[in-house]
Parts: sequence; structure tokens; C-alpha cells
Amino acid sequence: MKKILIISFCVFSMLTISCSKTYEFRAPVDPAAANLSKPANNTQCLEVDKVKFEWNKSDNTDTYTITIIDLISSATVTQNTSTNTVEITLTKGKPYSWQITSKNKSTSKTAKSEVWKFYLSGAADSNHAPFPAEIIAPKNDTTVSAGSIELSWKVSDVDVGDTHKFDVKLDKTNATTVICTDQADTKKTITLTAGVYYWRVIAKDNNGNHSESGVYKFTVQ
Repeated sequence: MKKILIISFCVFSMLTISCSKTYEFRAPVDPAAANLSKPANNTQCLEVDKVKFEWNKSDNTDTYTITIIDLISSATVTQNTSTNTVEITLTKGKPYSWQITSKNKSTSKTAKSEVWKFYLSGAADSNHAPFPAEIIAPKNDTTVSAGSIELSWKVSDVDVGDTHKFDVKLDKTNATTVICTDQADTKKTITLTAGVYYWRVIAKDNNGNHSESGVYKFTVQ
């Protein structure tokens, strides 16, 4: 009888100890944004068969997605990798932007790096068109109040010594109506009534090269 009681007590003790254990819950940790390294921002990448992209290893990250955009055609290339470097073949003679998205398998949240630009070219002494103008305001698909509206943008160029002038086109159909030409400033104030407007900016350098921003849309009410 004593033996049975001892065995019963041991089993009860083991169950009690097992049930008393606590388990620590660890919340998913969001990944951090990567810092880009190469190709450097707003630089010329000389003619190569493959462009090598590099960035730092961001914290709490399992994989990365690189997104490369042809700034002329808007064609996009994406590739996933578990390392902080990748080589990708791109068409020469074009400007590109690139960005890294950091991901962690324990959470659906991601972190995006800055967007950098570079020009993939041939000869080092050739002159290049400026990067397509980056629209600052009004942003695409936003709504602004009727009256005096400031259009603004910025531009960058791998050719440091180049100067730039701008043509602006704006209308209610397809952004083909010229509202100013050869403007040196990166702002244009215009009075508009209610409606949906389309606009674009043509950036020109002093060597006869030019690029277009693409068409943007905003609503006036």
C-alpha cells in the first residue's frame, strides 16, 4: 500500500511541476530599413554586363526584395535574396531607381530603404540626360483647393556641371498643353478652377538632353 502511495505522490508531483511551467511569449519583431551602398545615389554606373547592388544587413531581417525601376519606361524588376548583395542585368544607356524592402518571416510588416538613382551608361566621358523630374506638389491623385496653386518639382543629374531648364505641360485631358517653357525655377504658380488636371515636366540640360517626368493627375475643388 505504501508503495502505491509513493508512486501516486511522485506522479502527482511530476504533473504539478509540469503544469507550473510558464512559457514566455515573444512578440514578432519588425525588420529595420536597410541603408543603401552601391551604386551610389545620382551617379553614373559604367557599362557592365551586370550591375552589382549592395546594402547593409538590416536588423531583424530574414530576406530582402530589391525593386529596380526604369525611369524612362517605368518597367520594374524585382528579385528576392537572403544576402545583402545581388547582381542584375539591365539595359544600358538608361536611368534607374532602386530600393530595398526588408522582411521578417515572423511578421507581415516590412521596412523600405531610401530610393536611390543611377545611370547605367557606356563611355565615361559622354553626357547624359537629367533624371526625370520628381514631382513634389501636387502629388499624384491628390486634391487641392481652387485658386492659386503652386506646381513644384526637383531634378538631379549625374553630370554635375550641367544646368537645367524646364517646360511644364498641363490641361484637363492628357498633359500636352504647354503653360511655360525654358523656366529655370523648379516652381510654377497657376490659377485653376475646379476639375481634374493632368501635368508633366520636361527637364532639359545645357547639352541638349532632356527627360520627361511622366503624367501626374490631381483634382481641384
